[in-house]
Amino acid sequence: MVDDESTIADTLVEILNGEGFDAVAASTGLDAIAVAQKVRPHIVLSDVVIPGLDGVETGIRIRTLFPDCRIILFSGQAATLDLLKAARERGHDFEILVKPIKPEVLLSILRQRPPSGQAD
Repeated sequence: MVDDESTIADTLVEILNGEGFDAVAASTGLDAIAVAQKVRPHIVLSDVVIPGLDGVETGIRIRTLFPDCRIILFSGQAATLDLLKAARERGHDFEILVKPIKPEVLLSILRQRPPSGQAD
């Protein structure tokens, strides 16, 4: 879980861990990559607008390290559509959620099989 707002990150990590996931928080893209190298995640949930590397670039770098990792991005800003479009043009497509995220919706999405073309 990557979000520069610690209250959001910590709350979502607590909810996810309470639901049987093994979640950890990071506050920047570089922190997320470092954590990913240690825990080898199956899913990364990241805000798009975070310090340093944005969530899109962070997702690209993590998926380069772990090609089967499911990347789910979320944002409350319309400007992120340009970042997502640029990533798609580079061959990287991500699932996107709109903030605020309702925990029950997030849990439902995480328990679903990923879209075709992505591994579990």
